Amino acid sequence: MDEHIEQTGGGILKGLKRILFYSDQDKGGPPTQEPSLPTPVIRAPKPETPFESVTDPDAVKQMKLKVYQLLEQMNKPGVDFFEVWNASVEMGGPTASNIRSAYTSLRFADSTLSKDKLLESGRGYISGLETVIGKESAKREEERKMLEAEMERAGISLSTEIGSLEKQISELQRTLTTKIAERDSLNDRYSPKLAEISFKISHGRNSVQQVMDEMQHVLAVIQQEIK
Repeated sequence: MDEHIEQTGGGILKGLKRILFYSDQDKGGPPTQEPSLPTPVIRAPKPETPFESVTDPDAVKQMKLKVYQLLEQMNKPGVDFFEVWNASVEMGGPTASNIRSAYTSLRFADSTLSKDKLLESGRGYISGLETVIGKESAKREEERKMLEAEMERAGISLSTEIGSLEKQISELQRTLTTKIAERDSLNDRYSPKLAEISFKISHGRNSVQQVMDEMQHVLAVIQQEIK
């Protein structure tokens, strides 16, 4: 069987890799003879929040390559759906004529190959992929839930801190408003007292000056009149 597969298409993953990394527009890509039959596709649940790597064509190709590698590990001994699929891809793509040709050719390697065997093995591979994806999805879902719980705890902690800071800011704002009002009222508070002191100083100097003037007058009289 392996010798015949090598003659018709190479390793199990070779043809699938080639169809993955060539497009219809690429030079030297697999020729398109007729519309292809749908290739088995396992649809993973659509993420609630899309992220860039999912929409990156290179990332998608790498993910599909991992799926093909997983299928290669799941491939059972003998000739079945996987070998027919791979051989049809090597012939240019999984078209109806290529699938028929691959099936006819591979029956020479394994006389037990039949339509029922192809359908049963193909559905088995799909079921296996679904099982693997289900387990992987459950694992990722658990990781997502743990990350969401961590994010929620961080949010609660930050909200508590923010609330405390907002309370402090509110108290500081009230204190600031009070101090500004006190500063603005200083003039009204101290002006009367300052005016009173200025009045006392002014009148005190005037009174002293008047007394000193009287004394100077007396001194002048003494100087002139007393012999």
